[in-house]
Amino acid sequence: MTKISVLNLVPKYNDETMTDAFKRAVALAEFADKHDFLRYWVAEHHNSPGVLSSATEIILAHIADHTNRIRIGAGGVMLPNHTVFQVAEKYGTLEALFPGRIDLGVGRAPGTDIETAKLIYRNTYQLESFQKAIEELLDYFSKEARDFKVAPYPGVGTNVPVTILGSSLDSATVAAELGLPYSFAGHFAPNTVEAAFRLYRRNFKPSKYLDKPYTMLGLSANIADNKTDADELEFHAIQVFLQILDVKNRKEFEKINPDEAPELTSMQKFALRTMRGLHIGGDKDEASRQWREMKERYQPDELIAVCYIPEYDKLEKSYEMLEDIVLND
Repeated sequence: MTKISVLNLVPKYNDETMTDAFKRAVALAEFADKHDFLRYWVAEHHNSPGVLSSATEIILAHIADHTNRIRIGAGGVMLPNHTVFQVAEKYGTLEALFPGRIDLGVGRAPGTDIETAKLIYRNTYQLESFQKAIEELLDYFSKEARDFKVAPYPGVGTNVPVTILGSSLDSATVAAELGLPYSFAGHFAPNTVEAAFRLYRRNFKPSKYLDKPYTMLGLSANIADNKTDADELEFHAIQVFLQILDVKNRKEFEKINPDEAPELTSMQKFALRTMRGLHIGGDKDEASRQWREMKERYQPDELIAVCYIPEYDKLEKSYEMLEDIVLND
């Protein structure tokens, strides 16, 4: 059976406060904790008024403190923005505070625009140096790190599970070589999923961390009870996607009235056809059909879904229906 998890970027909409956005993120975590979701991940992003997940480990500590059993983690930490030593200290601390519940997903993209990256970049990782950095991180989490001249405390001996994140074949190569789980961002890079999973599974080397390949598939989900409500969610999902693409005009996510929305331009229609990531939507029957097709095609061990719905009751309902679809398939 495919496992199911939640990915959140803590979206903020233009008619709410930052505190409102964080309260919605916590409420969703509490819901997932009471249901059968395996993990709740928050992704690092910077310089976006509509995405509040920049101080990722602080948010994770807050969410972990409001939940009881669900795994909490970074989906992920963008390694160029941090030293490996700092990451080991921070996530080792989280593991000490919440034993057995902390995950660490690691990527090598900056998670932001070029100007912001200039302010926070610590390193630029090519494939070989990224792999070495991951190996160093794994060493810091091991018991052997106690013998290092400089060791991360907390961190040493915590063995925080590490997952490689990616949207390309390069990340698949690193995950396979190190024998680590692999999470692919299908929600914004749909065209490479199949090739990346195939490369990862074919080249996977069993390790002390994992004895066989483990794949996580990222996608977006907006599901409703009926077609009318589903169409409304789809409209808002499209608006969010277009706002994310418009990097020159960063702003809080807008709630746009479908009856007052301007017609999409030819460029926007082209972007929707060619660039929009994997997504599940519609009513339950339509969403079930879409999931079965994705499951057959990609065969993921786990589905991790992001959802941009500002009204909490609709957000929870969408995840509840997705859970039922995936776990009872």
